[in-house]
Amino acid sequence: MNIPMAFIFNKKKKNTIEHENIDFPSFSSAIINLLGKLRDPEVNVNELTAELELDPGLHIRVLKTVNSSAFGLSRKVSSIKHAVNLLGRGRLESLILSVSVKSSLATNQQAAWFDMSQFWKTASQQAAIARILANTLHPNTQSDVFTLGLLQNMAIPVLANREGERYRTLYQRWQTEDINLAEQEQELFGIDHSTLGSQMAEHWGFPESLIVGIREHHKLENLEIPLSVKIAALLKEQPTQDSAPALTQLATQTFGLQSEILLPLIESALEQSAELSDALH
Repeated sequence: MNIPMAFIFNKKKKNTIEHENIDFPSFSSAIINLLGKLRDPEVNVNELTAELELDPGLHIRVLKTVNSSAFGLSRKVSSIKHAVNLLGRGRLESLILSVSVKSSLATNQQAAWFDMSQFWKTASQQAAIARILANTLHPNTQSDVFTLGLLQNMAIPVLANREGERYRTLYQRWQTEDINLAEQEQELFGIDHSTLGSQMAEHWGFPESLIVGIREHHKLENLEIPLSVKIAALLKEQPTQDSAPALTQLATQTFGLQSEILLPLIESALEQSAELSDALH
């Protein structure tokens, strides 16, 4: 069976990668094959189920993630077949991409100073915030917000690997000071995590909506990017302090929203994100 061209992404696309000295993590051939089948309408649900069950680790992580409260389903998913039928191929594809990116980045991690566990904890918080806020702010455009929240900063560990101590200094400044991380990355390294993340997404054959969302998630002027994703992008890694009030205040100042509405939603999202973070391990 032919794999759709969109999923022949284990070879570098020279026309889409601007920085050739960046070592992009790769997906396994099993993941590439699975994603190809997800996009092939001739592959039936039973074959998709069998393919996913060939990888017990992926199988378990997908079920744990989809059943986490942060994912937002109203009922539990009992099996991969149930997940395919309930979520649809597109949403399941985004979920598998998210789990696969997490595994690929972990395998490729080289910067000893960079706390990947905390990084994914924050990413889980961003995904949960984006999904919960989408329910209130724009309920008709929720399809990609969870994945965008989770993967919007996926290039940060890659930059940490490439730039070493130089990136560590900038990253720690960003955590404690009011600076624009993307602007500083461009100035120091010639590329920022949003642009690099979108190149990674294109390299890996992501859907166009996710490529654009990752590239544009910090751009306040882009009205096509869901507001929930932009609010989630304001969250920084601050493991020692309660970030809900600070994030709410920043969101109200930036977007003119009412804190009385935002605060309980963000607090709820942060509570739910712990389960999602555990599920991704």
